[in-house]
Amino acid sequence: MKKLDIFAAFVSNIIHDYEHSGYSNQFIVRTKHPLAIRYSDYSVLENHHLASAFNVMFSSQKNCNIMHNLPYQMFKEARQLIIEIVLNTDMSKHFSLMTTLKTKLGSNFPTESIKDRILILSCALRTCDIFKVARDGRTTFYKWMEYMFDEFYKQGDMEKELQLPISKFMDRENTNKEKVYLNYIQMVCRPLLTTFLIVVQDEDINNAVLKEGVDKNKKSLE
Repeated sequence: MKKLDIFAAFVSNIIHDYEHSGYSNQFIVRTKHPLAIRYSDYSVLENHHLASAFNVMFSSQKNCNIMHNLPYQMFKEARQLIIEIVLNTDMSKHFSLMTTLKTKLGSNFPTESIKDRILILSCALRTCDIFKVARDGRTTFYKWMEYMFDEFYKQGDMEKELQLPISKFMDRENTNKEKVYLNYIQMVCRPLLTTFLIVVQDEDINNAVLKEGVDKNKKSLE
């Protein structure tokens, strides 16, 4: 199959407004996908998810507008919160988000300011997103590892077909899944959970999530 035909198949596979591609933002930008063009290469999938959700919510043909009865100012604030929080789920923003949270801890935080609300809710959503690493190993933890690498290898295969450099961790022939997942837990997941739990301030929850969840799963993976 010619490279152009492969790319056409890729485009047709994820062009539908409500479909998630399973490819990374970097890949979508690199291949100049229509979604990347539409959102000017900025948090492409996150912008796509927001636009799709609000399109469903505000469609006159669907009774889905949960904000219908909100006063305009409250609606405006709620929409701003949702947009900024979802955009902050872009993995490229993870470490700057963590730095901001750590910097604010110890001072008068959180306040009632919109910025502090956005930060707390963004970190809460990120925590929900990565919480699978604290779930039971027999039912969830290992399944999510396999799902994650299914997507990674799918992208790596597509990059190989398109004769593009294969992204890190996405080459099925040269990737140690357990080692990469351990690194993901150590560098991304555990620091976020540890920092966010400082805000929660509950020792029982802290032990359940970290000692009985993340650390237990990490040890089994090692």
